[in-house]
Order: sequence, then C-alpha cells, then structure tokens
Amino acid sequence: MTGAKRRLQILVTRPRGEADLFAVALAMRGHDAVVAPLLDIVVDDAPPLDLAGVQAVLFTSANGVRAFAHTQKSRDLKAFCVGDATAAAARNAGFGTVESASGDVETLAALVQKRLDPKDGTLIHATGTAVAGDLAGVLGAEGFAVRRVQLYRADTATKLPDEAAEALRSGRIDVVTFFSPRTAEIFARLVHEAGLDASLARVTALALAPTALEIAREQGCRFKTAIAADQPNEAALLAAVDRLAEAPDAPVSEPRPGPAAAKPASVPPSPASQPAPSRGLLLLFVMALLAGGIGAGGALYWQNTMVAPKTSPSPTVALPPATGVLEQRLAAVDRRLSQIEQRPAATVVQTAPGNAVDLGPLESRLEALESRAQVDPGTQAALAAMMAENRRLAGELARIQAEVERLQGGIVEQTADRAAVRRAEFRLAVGQLRDAALAGRPFAAELALVREMAGEARRPEDFAALAQAAERGLETRASLVRRFPPLANAMVAAARTGDIAGRWGELLERLQGLLSIRRVGEIAGDDASARVARAEVLANAGDLEGALAAFDGVQGAAWIAPARGWLEVVRLRLAVEREIAALAAAGGG
Repeated sequence: MTGAKRRLQILVTRPRGEADLFAVALAMRGHDAVVAPLLDIVVDDAPPLDLAGVQAVLFTSANGVRAFAHTQKSRDLKAFCVGDATAAAARNAGFGTVESASGDVETLAALVQKRLDPKDGTLIHATGTAVAGDLAGVLGAEGFAVRRVQLYRADTATKLPDEAAEALRSGRIDVVTFFSPRTAEIFARLVHEAGLDASLARVTALALAPTALEIAREQGCRFKTAIAADQPNEAALLAAVDRLAEAPDAPVSEPRPGPAAAKPASVPPSPASQPAPSRGLLLLFVMALLAGGIGAGGALYWQNTMVAPKTSPSPTVALPPATGVLEQRLAAVDRRLSQIEQRPAATVVQTAPGNAVDLGPLESRLEALESRAQVDPGTQAALAAMMAENRRLAGELARIQAEVERLQGGIVEQTADRAAVRRAEFRLAVGQLRDAALAGRPFAAELALVREMAGEARRPEDFAALAQAAERGLETRASLVRRFPPLANAMVAAARTGDIAGRWGELLERLQGLLSIRRVGEIAGDDASARVARAEVLANAGDLEGALAAFDGVQGAAWIAPARGWLEVVRLRLAVEREIAALAAAGGG
C-alpha cells in the first residue's frame, strides 16, 4: 500500500456469491468489506429446456449463467454476456464460445446484432423474476426471436443484516456499493425502516450506473457523495474505489478489531515467517553498519540494546604526551576504543517510536577532553571532525529509524490485509458450499475446503449434518414441497383406516384407492387431518420448519409412516442449513 492510500470500510449489497468475490477483491486492495446481501438468489428446480432451433443464449447476469448451468447439461450454445464478470462465469460454467459486451443491455443488444443473424435461430434470454432493460424488445425490433426463460428468483431481504445495521449506526461505513437499481431501492427502504437515514451523511455511494444512484436519491437517501463508475462493470467500480481511497479528503477508517490490528512492539518478524525478505530487516542491517562508524566515541545505546561498531579499522588520533589524570583518562579512552574495534556488531532487536539517538553525553566528554588537554591544532581538528561525524550519524540513524517505523506501519497494514483476505476467502468458500448444498448437488469437495480453512476453530460436530449429506447431496426445497401432497393423502388415509376396523375398514381402504378426500387449509385441531392440512399450508409457503413442527408429539403414530422418510430428509436439510448459517456468521474469524 502506498502512504497516501486510505483504508475503507465498504458495505457490499449484492447477492451472497458475488458479494464474497467482490469482498476478496476489496481485501486485496487493503479495504474491509461488510457483506450485506439484499437479494437471495434461488434457482428454480425446473426441467431441462427445449433447445431445438436455438442459436445462442443471452446472459444479463452471472446468476442467469449459474441457473442455466444448473438446468442444462449442454454447453454447446454460443453465450453472449452483458459484462466481463458474467462472461467469466459463463467460461467457468463450461461454455466454449463466450463474448462479452462489456457494458449494459444496450451494448449487449448491439453486440448480438453485429454477430448473429435472425435467420439462424431463436435466442434464449436466461433471467430471474426481475429483468433490467428491454433486451427482447430491442432485438425483436431487429427481427430476432427472443425467448425469455425465468430460471431463478431473487428474494428480497426483509431487514438490514445486523452487522451492516450496526456498522452504519456506529459510523464505521465509508462506502456503500450498488450493482443494480433494485438493490439501491431495497437498501433505501431498509435503511429508512431501521431509522438509519442520518447515518448516510458520511457515506459515499458507488454504483455501476447512475440509475441506481437516482433511485436511491428518489427514495430519500442523502449520501455524502454519489459516484457512478466510468463503465457499468466491476473493474470500473473497483477503479472508482481506488480513486476514492487515494483522494486527499478520502474517509479514514481503522481496521476492524482483531489481533492483526494491534501494532507490535518489535520489528517485523524474521524472514522465516515472512513471504519475502523485508526492507525493514535490510535497513536494520545498514543501521548496524552505520553505527560502527561511531567507534571513536564508544558504544551507542538505542532502546536499551547496544549497537557496537563493526570490526573495521577506526581512525587513529595521535595525541601529544600528557601527564597525571589527563594521561590516565586518555589511555582509558584508547583502551576502550580498542575493545570496541574488536567487538562483533550486535543485532538490533527492537525499535519504538520516539526513541531518538542521544549522543549528548559522548559529545560532552569529548568537549571536556578538548578543553582540558593542551593539544595541538591537528588534534583539535580531529576531535572536531569526530564530533561532526557523530552528529551526522545521529541524523542518519534518526532518518533510518523513521523509515523503519514507517515500514512497521506497512507491515501492520499488510498483516491486517492478509487477515481480511483470509476472512473473505472463507466467506467465499462457505458461499460455494451453500450454493452446492441448497441446489441439491453433492458438495464433498466444497465441504472439505471449508473444513480445511476453518482448522481448529470449528469442532467436528459443527459439520455433522453436512458430512452426512455431502456425498449424495440434499433434496431441494422445491422437490420436498412437490412430494408432500401424495404423502399427505396417504397419511390421512392411514389415519381413517386405523379408526375403522373390520370389513368397513377394508371397504374404506379400497375406496380411498379410487378417490382421495381430505381437508385442506388452516384447520384447527390435533387430529391427523388437521395436522396434515397445516403442514401442507406451511410447506407450500416455504416454511419447512413449520411443516415439521406440525407433527410434534405424534412422531410415533402409525399414520405418520407414509411420510416418515420425507420427515427425515426435511430434518437433515434444516440441520445442514443451520450449520451453513453458523459458518457464514463466523466469517472465518
């Protein structure tokens, strides 16, 4: 990091996977990210698409790429992407022919018109529930047949994440980033609902495009500054972050509390613990060499550690004959100089701010000797030169000490940066684990990476449910909901048959094989029919926890048997979701 660059606390509002990747990029630049996803991307569990007659697929987001890849095995179609990040996602998904418009919907439409012919086939636009721009309309006007296919939905956050709300409330956030107008609108609403409007007065808003900033302003957000990236892509937004960090009036934030933020009392660690040799260590070596030039004046003390002269010849000063006390003192000085010349250089092991090199006592002694001894002019000149050299060395050592202190500050920042990168990498690994697990794919590799990165900070029982499901994967929520109605019919039928014995029970069982009649909706009561009806309502609403709770206290009942396997799968999925949530909350800290 350069001396002029500021450390920023940046609130990232995009969905989890992209937010974690962006947090890594910010950490590599020396900034701290507070990840606050305002949209949760949920991929639809849809059947494969009919691709007959399709010449290319259009992607306006990386989420569309991932949803398409989840639904389709084929990667043979050409992929046309709105920006470079989306194009990178397409290449990572296995598409062989990928082109990026490096812009927005309009530039993507222009790229498609330039590269493709309407006569060669239909275009598929893979989208979510919300679509920015009118890509189908623009291309349709040019004769293209565009089939929009909704493959995922973006669920809106109902409140600001606790970490983000607290960071805004305490004034820690310097910058908030918006990657879409929708996240800007959601952010404005949630900030207002949390009563945090005033906290935005010191926050700078950065957005991919002016539209997001306009929506935030229309919703009542009053930022310190609002800046749109030069181009509507992530690289341009990161460049805007760099410019903001280097601006003279840029916000200044301290690193988040943690062991890495505490300034050490000693010099940087030894090379064995560093990725590469430190300039600070080289400067300390130079310091020891420079200190050797003070041999004529005795040993120099710096922070209670002696810097002795290097064993190189010292200048010899011929003094005239002296008598009495003066002769004895001069002889003692000469012996002292001889001892110092033969002593190996000591190692400087510690520095601290404010420790100036004090050569005052040495100069006082030399001045006293000069005034009391009747020496010739040549000797006086030699003594004066020695004192001048001492003063020069004192200034040089002070300069080197200031440089070492500056480098120490850089080491502290780099240490904090590495810790921030590790946290961001852990969040990214957990996000990849979450995506694989919740999409129903096996996730053994993702789990192994998270466990390795977590190390001893997590116990084996923290991964119990994840380990149980890793090899085969989990059944998706959508599949569990679809499977419930037939099981509900079977449970109600089992309960009715159990209540009627003999021939009438056998007759009822045969009739139920032809026709299933049961109550539905919010029904009060604790009988099988009421419990099953409530569970179905909750499951259809996506509340699997509530559906499971509807059967509390009757797990051993005979009529539960048809759905016992379903209930076990739901329990396992909920346990996995809790473990992933706990890992995400830990954040690698």
